[in-house]
Amino acid sequence: MPRPATHTHSTADPARESCEEVFYREIRPADLSHGAMRLERGFLFGMVTNGTLREEDSSGERTLEKGDLLILTPSRSCTLQSAGGDFRMVGIGLDPDFFDTLPDGQPMYSQLARYPDPNGAIRLRPEEAAWRHLLRTAELLADRPSPYTLFHRGILRHWCGLFLLEITDMLHRDNESNRTPVCMKRADLLFRQFKKLSVENYLGHHDIGFYADALHISTTYLSRIVKRTTGHTVYAHLAGLLAAEARRCLESTDKDVKEIAYRLGFSDQSSFGKFFKAQSGLSPRHYRQRFGRGGDDRDGGSPREAESSPAETDLTK
Repeated sequence: MPRPATHTHSTADPARESCEEVFYREIRPADLSHGAMRLERGFLFGMVTNGTLREEDSSGERTLEKGDLLILTPSRSCTLQSAGGDFRMVGIGLDPDFFDTLPDGQPMYSQLARYPDPNGAIRLRPEEAAWRHLLRTAELLADRPSPYTLFHRGILRHWCGLFLLEITDMLHRDNESNRTPVCMKRADLLFRQFKKLSVENYLGHHDIGFYADALHISTTYLSRIVKRTTGHTVYAHLAGLLAAEARRCLESTDKDVKEIAYRLGFSDQSSFGKFFKAQSGLSPRHYRQRFGRGGDDRDGGSPREAESSPAETDLTK
């Protein structure tokens, strides 16, 4: 959950305030003592575990109580107002680029599309048993700097998948009980199709033209849809998928960097090295030494050499 705002109308932006892919936060009355807190531009899940809080979004103002679940996506935002002295909210935030790499995010999109207001926060009141399970899963994410070292990223991704699927089940129950009609705009449907295509093809196709042709739309229209929905470009979305797979390979396999570059669709090791440095802040060699299996790297070249040539595939736009 983003760092609390300290002034009225200030904005909590997880993309700017945290480089973490998953972040855990507890919000208490002291966090709102200097003004309202605005939440936006991320996948944010707030679980009220005690007290009450006033929340305002595009649909108006309402009071959140113990047992309420608040859901925000990059296109949805809200403002947290004054809270009672015993208020406590447990929050989980997922970086949008990281969320887009999680296969369990797709079922959630299909449920979120059933809600008529695309800009306001979604409030759920889960059943007691489901609520207890969700809080236990949130505790796993709170303890993410766990003793696991070799496969910590993979374990984290599975925990996030469990968390998202639990909430998706709650969304499904809410939609069924309210008989909310399915009304999906064409742009939303195209975005879902693009996400599916990108997960299936990002290793071999880094260009926007491939995806636009497959969807039978222009590159300009596809760019506008993705930017409006996620706040990022098509290139940034594809780069996130590639970088996530690159980190997985460097952390949990002994493939050399040349092999990984070829697997990810780069023409040579140097272009991959430059891309990875731009995405992760480290060269592939240094990343493996820091996070990989015992630091045994078989780069076949120095980090300086891997970063000296321009990348032939520009995915950093």
